[in-house]
Amino acid sequence: MKNRNIVKQDYHLVNAKYKLNTSEIKFIMTVLAQVDKDDVDFKEYEIKISELEAKLQSEQNETRLKQFAKKILSKPLEVPTNDGWVIFNWFEHIEYLRGHSKFKVSISKKLKPYLLELKERFVKYNLKYILPLTSNYSIRLYQLLKEYETLTRRTFTVSELQDLLQVPKSLIVYADFKRKVLQVAEKELIENCDIFFEFEEIKDGRKINEILFRIKPNSKNIEKNQPTLFNIPDNPYARFFGRTMSTKQGTKTVLNIVRTMSGFEVYYLDGTFSLVTSEPLLLSIFGEK
Repeated sequence: MKNRNIVKQDYHLVNAKYKLNTSEIKFIMTVLAQVDKDDVDFKEYEIKISELEAKLQSEQNETRLKQFAKKILSKPLEVPTNDGWVIFNWFEHIEYLRGHSKFKVSISKKLKPYLLELKERFVKYNLKYILPLTSNYSIRLYQLLKEYETLTRRTFTVSELQDLLQVPKSLIVYADFKRKVLQVAEKELIENCDIFFEFEEIKDGRKINEILFRIKPNSKNIEKNQPTLFNIPDNPYARFFGRTMSTKQGTKTVLNIVRTMSGFEVYYLDGTFSLVTSEPLLLSIFGEK
């Protein structure tokens, strides 16, 4: 049975441009979570109003629901193609069934290549990580960084990222963009998501031209049975993978821990490793006795 919390999108869709508020993004992703990547065609999808209220954490009445539907249908998305771009709506229609208190929606056929029969380079994530996020930019950054999770880093020029996120003119000045978009997302992801990021500003002279995101697993939020680059289930020290550790060369992210005759070899994400001579010392480093 399809897990209604898992969203799978082709990478072109992840990198699409659109202007949606937080509630609109969450509604759309809730619908997309009902699509199975192995389906050959879309179905009509339903969302109960009670489910929508729970996910948006707000009560709805019919007037609000109608305004909500109209706004979504007035906000197309722009998807990059190999030879340009294509613009279309998320849905062909949104129908409200008053007697059943639910929406019935039909996804645009133009979305088929980005949601159906996905075989390679698609992004998969759980709705539970984006539903607590309060900023639409936090959701978008989560999606964009999730695509590069296994590569552990992604770089954008400032103008490229601002264009992808479709920020208003009031956030074009980098100091405002940093404070209201990057730092808010940085805080929200580390508190709620299975990945978080640290970012580095790359200058061209005195001007900040690029942003390097270092993508890390958020061990406190990852389910124990969720496989990731840092999670090897049969390793008794897997709980430390993705954690940071202070070394003589600075703070590093733990990738693997291997027990040897000499002690414990701790391997880091940057390809280096160090030796910890005993288990009590290893546990104490991570605050365990």
